[in-house]
Amino acid sequence: MVIADNLKDYTFWVSFPYYQGFGTLTNLTLLFGYSMQIFADFAGYSLIAIGFAAALGYTIPDNFNFPYISRSLSEFWRRWHISLSTWLRDYLYFPLGGNRKGKIRTYFNLMAVMTLGGLWHGAAWSYAVWGIYHGFGLAVERFLGFDKSKHQSPETSPVATKPIWQQFVFDSLSVLGIFAFVSLGWLLFKLPKFEEAVDFVVTLARNYQVRPGWSYIIPTLIFSIPVVIYHIPHFPTWQNLVQPKAAKNGQQFWNIYQDVALGIMLAAIFLNSGSSKQFIYFQF
Repeated sequence: MVIADNLKDYTFWVSFPYYQGFGTLTNLTLLFGYSMQIFADFAGYSLIAIGFAAALGYTIPDNFNFPYISRSLSEFWRRWHISLSTWLRDYLYFPLGGNRKGKIRTYFNLMAVMTLGGLWHGAAWSYAVWGIYHGFGLAVERFLGFDKSKHQSPETSPVATKPIWQQFVFDSLSVLGIFAFVSLGWLLFKLPKFEEAVDFVVTLARNYQVRPGWSYIIPTLIFSIPVVIYHIPHFPTWQNLVQPKAAKNGQQFWNIYQDVALGIMLAAIFLNSGSSKQFIYFQF
């Protein structure tokens, strides 16, 4: 929540008409920061809910599973907002026939379910377009077969048999590609008026010669670092490097890593918690 509350003071500028005065690099960095913010905000209050429930003796399942290391959109939706994605799968996708009634019907089902998932967030064109955007991405991914190897664990994936540098290149390009796709989609959440989201993309192409605003870029990157670090130990290539014989040392490292991270987080709560604001997802 500290991360989200500090980032929002900078991602605020991804609002109409402020972004029109920023250059391409600045706007891209602020959009990157919004991706970090929306994860920190939503995963943060999901963890708060899980923690309070545990204190009362209830077990609530995880709602996020390191979504920004996903190598495919289908993997992303198994890691992001798990409570919603599993509900959409079990109560919409499967009853519609899932992937059991041919390829064309499968693509239609993906589009229909994600469009309804978008409208679940609100009766606005931007949310519908966001759902269509993800549904189209899932359909194209399935058509090209890019989702098949991603269903496997890092250890059993065909990529795991390749040299480590090839694994790293493949995983990095896949993760960056999915992250870029997802981040562009978050623009429709930040700018609910569809015409403003389109104008933002036009501004990216138009303002490439505008000088970078380092006073916005540097703080955004600094406050985004914890989210990046949070995901690194679960990066696919890292998982392939951790052999069973190194499990003990890896666990010791992980324990130290967690202790240091928790200490820094505790200090940040007192030293620079940011200004409070309603959770982004409370509006949904």
